Amino acid sequence: MNPAYFKISKHLQDYLSGDALLQPFYNASLEPDWKRLSEKVASNFKAREIVEELVSQNQPNTDKAVNKNCQLLKDEKTLVIITGQQLGLLLSPLYIIYKTLTTIWLADKLNKANTGYNFVPVFWLEGEDHDFDEVKLCTFHEMHGDVKSLTLQEVPAEQGMSMNKRKLSSEITDLLADLKNHLQPTDFSDDLFNRLQESYHPGKNWLDAFKSYMSKVFKESGLLFFNAGSDNIKKLSKSFFHEMLEDNSDIVSAFAEQSALLEKRGYTNQVTIQQEKAYLFFTKNGPRQSLLFDKETFHLKETGESFSIKEMLTILDQNPQWFSSTVLSRPLWQSYLLPVVSYVAGGAEISYWGQLKSGFEKMNIVMPHLQPRHSLTLIEPKIERLLKKYELDINQIPDDKDDWIKTFFAHTRLGAVTDALSDFKVYTEQSNAKVKELIKSVDPTLEQPAAKSYDSILNTIDKLHNRLAHTISEKEGTILKHLSAIHESLMPGSTLQERVISPVYFENKYGSNWIKKVSEQINENFDKHIIVRL
Repeated sequence: MNPAYFKISKHLQDYLSGDALLQPFYNASLEPDWKRLSEKVASNFKAREIVEELVSQNQPNTDKAVNKNCQLLKDEKTLVIITGQQLGLLLSPLYIIYKTLTTIWLADKLNKANTGYNFVPVFWLEGEDHDFDEVKLCTFHEMHGDVKSLTLQEVPAEQGMSMNKRKLSSEITDLLADLKNHLQPTDFSDDLFNRLQESYHPGKNWLDAFKSYMSKVFKESGLLFFNAGSDNIKKLSKSFFHEMLEDNSDIVSAFAEQSALLEKRGYTNQVTIQQEKAYLFFTKNGPRQSLLFDKETFHLKETGESFSIKEMLTILDQNPQWFSSTVLSRPLWQSYLLPVVSYVAGGAEISYWGQLKSGFEKMNIVMPHLQPRHSLTLIEPKIERLLKKYELDINQIPDDKDDWIKTFFAHTRLGAVTDALSDFKVYTEQSNAKVKELIKSVDPTLEQPAAKSYDSILNTIDKLHNRLAHTISEKEGTILKHLSAIHESLMPGSTLQERVISPVYFENKYGSNWIKKVSEQINENFDKHIIVRL
């Protein structure tokens, strides 16, 4: 049973259940024939020099598990389980951790399945994304339980630039100091902040800082990191971008046709396909610019500058580092670059990947299996005690905090008082109607004084209710505080915990043990929201 606050889309639910209407939009079911899929990926993949670049990006290294996987990649029967995400500040929010743990879990599972292939987990560093607002926050529960966010300000000169071209300003030092002051001091605090300061310091490239800290968190897991934004990778990607440019209309039309078919089957598309978009970005100098395409001409959306197909191909040949993918072209590029047998995705990602199969086929790239990531809620000991104290079932808690608290108090003494006085008011109103008729027949001059007396009675009832409600609310103020604490822990701001809270909060309170506990809960039931009690 999933908690009431956890919602799952129809698209994801149908994917998980293997619905016959949805399955044709994917290359593999949730539980595919792994050996057959692996053979298909391995035989189709040609870019061995890019795999060598992946190895190079993870060497030299003192981590034995990383070195082992780098050695395995030299074997053509070694395939990749991959995930990726924007480079959130201090690995925020939590679901970055959950996606990565699912990736490591699936690689371990397949390595034990004896399919004749090796599988290594890889994290795609989404360093070319330029949406600073998506990555600037670190949100946590401060010492007294309130939810607090710390934010880095965007450097004006870096606006619109890819994250891998940005450097941390001196503000990061103040942010880490502020974070430490607001978190509860524990036995793990000093070690945590030493590691954070090693990774996050003024002048450090944003991507390098993320990778550095992530590698510390997942030490000895064998997780590899891939930076597709490097100049070497861009040089090795020329043929991919060449095809994206030369056959742009056909590829985007393939996306559009697939999306239209999905809509006919009753699904809402995650991404609206726009024929005028080339689904590539162009970054000559400074900010990233959207590339548009109209018949035989490419345009830069932000500046209006235009190029013929021939001119754009010449620019690509001379400056491949100026081109990057978008949300729809990245999945194709990812499987062009690496022998990807499975991509670990969130629910929204699985939805828009369903729009892409015909694009994969158009470019003769094998579409990988899609592995849903797990969704989790972490329950701290204090919250667990409060749930038991008030005999609350976590599965019955909705996402609407105010309505939940109101419903809870409706079953307390306040609710009983409200019900009793409401019944009294109804009885008074019924009696008043009879009295009015009696007065009218006996002495009509008493009608107005009687009405005033009736209004006075109702006013007295309301005052009594308010006084009782105030007294009870004062006594139950502690309960209200506890209920708020429960809900803010599970659903801060009525949003899933995993989409808001930074992992550094749990790292500070529980050390690395919290990640171990989460990893132990990863299982085959990806339609179930997991509750992890710390």
